Amino acid sequence: MTTSNNYSDIEFGVNNNAERYFWASYYSFGVLSSLIGDTLILIASFQKDTFTINKILVTIIQHIAVSDLIYTISTLAPAAISLLANSWVLGKALCYRVYVGDFTFVAGMSLIAVLTTSKFLILKYPLRAACWPTKRAHQVCSFIWASALIYPILLLAVDKDDVHFDYRIYNCYYGYSSDAWKTITPILGFIFGIVPNIIIVATTVPILKYLADAGKSARRVGGSVPWQGALTVALTAVIYCISTLPYAVNEIAINCMKDPSELFLVQFYKCFVYLTMIHVVANFYIYVLTIRSFRQFLLSKIRSVVSLLVSLQTSNITSTAGKLQL
Repeated sequence: MTTSNNYSDIEFGVNNNAERYFWASYYSFGVLSSLIGDTLILIASFQKDTFTINKILVTIIQHIAVSDLIYTISTLAPAAISLLANSWVLGKALCYRVYVGDFTFVAGMSLIAVLTTSKFLILKYPLRAACWPTKRAHQVCSFIWASALIYPILLLAVDKDDVHFDYRIYNCYYGYSSDAWKTITPILGFIFGIVPNIIIVATTVPILKYLADAGKSARRVGGSVPWQGALTVALTAVIYCISTLPYAVNEIAINCMKDPSELFLVQFYKCFVYLTMIHVVANFYIYVLTIRSFRQFLLSKIRSVVSLLVSLQTSNITSTAGKLQL
């Protein structure tokens, strides 16, 4: 957790307009992708046979989609607006969105750990997993949400007003200025950062091994690979790691250095924060790629919309032709 009290000056922002508009477009694409994609995921997940994967995984995917939507609204959208305006224009009150953003980021990380762990257990105990109720998955996810609340509660308790605009990331950020954070940070970092990431890596490796072994067996007997579900979870975890681990490593490096250089504090930090958006946006595209039933659901909705537009256009042409005849 980087203390960033000295980064409210515009000199730490993106001084090149072309580059700033590029990052604004990058965030805007992420906002639109998440708002549309995660909404479609939630709608589809409540319809029968749209997600033909284990019902436990579908339940966890619902919670991840909610987490991504909240994070998009509370973090990605303000960043896109700030990049376009080259300053914080949303007012002091909305600067406190940092509590919501940090809460959902922590919850989302743990929910992905639950997703990979669940798939690992489903592969290890397939007969038992077939009897697991979705209620249990909701209970575990609810526990994750409740646990993640500890993070913003501590932020509020230590210094609720230690919030400011940070030009490195074009967003409001908690400063961690109090000396109390020297004790609290390692504990929080271990519980909410290191532990979930260890779980994600430790459970994803066996899933990838399963996919590799299943592929070899299928080629040997000339059958198909039962990859759906396993590939979905594995890709979600891999994209998450690619997106967030560089940021985590940079944070650890900064906190281990007595006098970290500007390269770590500004350049690496800025790039790695921008990179964390990828895993929020990617889930929708992963499901489209790996879950055939979800892909068919989307195609059917697209056909319905196209058909509606064509019928409306035909109706308008007919109506116009009728008026001209009169």
